[in-house]
Amino acid sequence: MAEVEDSHWWYIATRQLLAQELRPYLVQGGRFLDAGGGTGATGAWLADHGELVATDFFPLALDAYATLHPSVRQLVAADVQRQPFAESSFDAALCVTVLCHQSISDPVVAVRELARLVRPGGVVCLWEPGVRRLRRAHDRVTHSARRFSLGDLRTAASQAGLVVERATGAYSFLVPPAAAKALIERGRSSSDLDRHEGGLGGVLGRVASAERRLLRRVALPTGLSVMVVARRP
Repeated sequence: MAEVEDSHWWYIATRQLLAQELRPYLVQGGRFLDAGGGTGATGAWLADHGELVATDFFPLALDAYATLHPSVRQLVAADVQRQPFAESSFDAALCVTVLCHQSISDPVVAVRELARLVRPGGVVCLWEPGVRRLRRAHDRVTHSARRFSLGDLRTAASQAGLVVERATGAYSFLVPPAAAKALIERGRSSSDLDRHEGGLGGVLGRVASAERRLLRRVALPTGLSVMVVARRP
């Protein structure tokens, strides 16, 4: 992640999509949480809009975060299910591909903790791997225990007491090739980050850009990723 976050087409496109979808809900100059933020590949951009606090379970990830994103000064080693912050500490919380991890025993518990941390009126943005049955080689490398339908993510947010404002699939165009790839790689472990860094000569990045334009007008019912933005009442 640390090596390719600035060059891999998926990270570039994901940051652009997250910014597009989450920016309307951000309070400029507010306080934000990148929960389970890894090396900062998908959440460090929030520092451009206010004060950013980043947490992760793994100190090595936080070391990389500090090196790659020195403007983010508040880095805390913490489990997303038990965050060491007071209630209503943040205006928004972002959590990307964390609920899928095998260390999360109950995703709703983690989402409920994120809901506790945002102020009333604040938002929680959840992004997880989509298509529940699509177990892939990349999942084994990343220690993913589960994938989510859009309904699963909606339900987790609702059960945590949040009101869903926006729910959509993303990278819908990747579902068929990912399904074929899963059959070919059955039983193997490999990372998607090890190949196609440029996105097939820029093709995947251009398709992702076209999908982002579509998502400005409609929501997609599924995708290789699913996203929910939910507000604390």
